[in-house]
Amino acid sequence: MLPVRFDVLVNGGAGSVDAAEEERELAAIEAAFVAAGAEAAVRVVDPAQMQHEVRACWDAPDRPRAVVVAGGDGTVSCAAGAAAGTDIVLGALPLGTFNHFAKDIEVPVDLGAAVASLVGGEVRAIDAAEVNGRVFVNNSVLGLYPDLVAVRDRIRDQRGWGKVRAVPVALVAVLRRFPVHRLDLRGPGYERRRVRTPLVFVGNGVFGNEDGGRPHRDDLADGFLGVAVSRAKSRWGLLRSAVRALARGAEADDDIDTVALTELTVDLHVRHVRVAVDGEICWMDAPLRYRILPKALQVLAPPADDPPDDAR
Repeated sequence: MLPVRFDVLVNGGAGSVDAAEEERELAAIEAAFVAAGAEAAVRVVDPAQMQHEVRACWDAPDRPRAVVVAGGDGTVSCAAGAAAGTDIVLGALPLGTFNHFAKDIEVPVDLGAAVASLVGGEVRAIDAAEVNGRVFVNNSVLGLYPDLVAVRDRIRDQRGWGKVRAVPVALVAVLRRFPVHRLDLRGPGYERRRVRTPLVFVGNGVFGNEDGGRPHRDDLADGFLGVAVSRAKSRWGLLRSAVRALARGAEADDDIDTVALTELTVDLHVRHVRVAVDGEICWMDAPLRYRILPKALQVLAPPADDPPDDAR
């Protein structure tokens, strides 16, 4: 009996530019699949070609069990743009900085454990979401956060810093300006007009943190967009709100309005707006039109009744 085969696409823009280190990484991934009892065709892919490569792998005569994308949340999000609404089965190999999506589907961050969970995993249908036709798997944010990411990336380019090191400097710079959007929000049975806010968060699913800590999803197929709108009026008010939400949960914070919707339109009274989509920054035409895509993604995940101990 031939081993199960996977196609593994490594984001060429996510790792080291050192060729020797890249070769070691590819060899380690291939060895991890062999150790788990499977075969893997591993190759580096230009991020601009990721969606094309995902489709090509799945449409090949020797279709793999799954197309595994190796990188961070932005890599998974890009691949999901090709897979949403199709029968393509995606696997996520967490090699990025934060790997929120992989953690939410309980894939371990250790390479060997992650590969074993994919090889022994089951196909699960989960929701995707989209904004103006662009698919995302975690969240889309407008306001202060995409400005922070843009400044962070500029600092990284100028100083050669990593993401984590650049964030505090970028946060200070953005809070000093404290950008505020004026917008209208509309959804089924929901309308808010003339809202002044520094931050709007739209999640693929409802994110919760009743006991504090990082918001997370208990259900990746709940059929809703989880929307949170900050009502903070100052930089200090926003910081206090963030501390309260992390300590006691967003529902305990009077400065955060939350709602679950299947669709949302955001009118900003401007032509273009900077938006963060799964941590990647892009400019989009207004208005922003969000919608949930119920169970549109087929992903490999550890069996629901036996999640790995080190998944989070």
